[in-house]
Amino acid sequence: MLHLVPMTEAEFATYLANAVRDYAAAHVRAGDVLPEEAVARAQKDYDELLPDGLHSKDDFLFTLTHDALGAIGMIWFELKERRGAKSAYLYDFVVREDLRGQGYGRRALGLVEAKLRELGVGRIGLNVFGYNHAARALYEKMGYQITGMGMMKRLA
Repeated sequence: MLHLVPMTEAEFATYLANAVRDYAAAHVRAGDVLPEEAVARAQKDYDELLPDGLHSKDDFLFTLTHDALGAIGMIWFELKERRGAKSAYLYDFVVREDLRGQGYGRRALGLVEAKLRELGVGRIGLNVFGYNHAARALYEKMGYQITGMGMMKRLA
């Protein structure tokens, strides 16, 4: 069985070190930042989004745990309220690479959606890099719809 368990300080420290590096690499791959600027930009984004680390207001960071497998990933979302309506934004979602494509992501998103309903949230949004076909397919299977699309063409 899969569970959302609030992230510990030790898990957060490990997550953050890897997340900044991975986020920087994703931006380089997407072509929207120069390699030499990527880590600084990623660190700045994380510093702004999580000013109080694990205890940042309205941010929820969970470790995904499985009864038999232990920790298998993580999920981070932020609650927002606008004009009296609650929404959430999914900032990060990771399932261990060796377990991808086995239904854990789908079940984890189901747990997140149930948690958000408990919190009175009526809508969830996210961003996914265009090259991440597997993540896009998962989100589409789960009923997420494209609300915008950025495009780019490299000119020699």
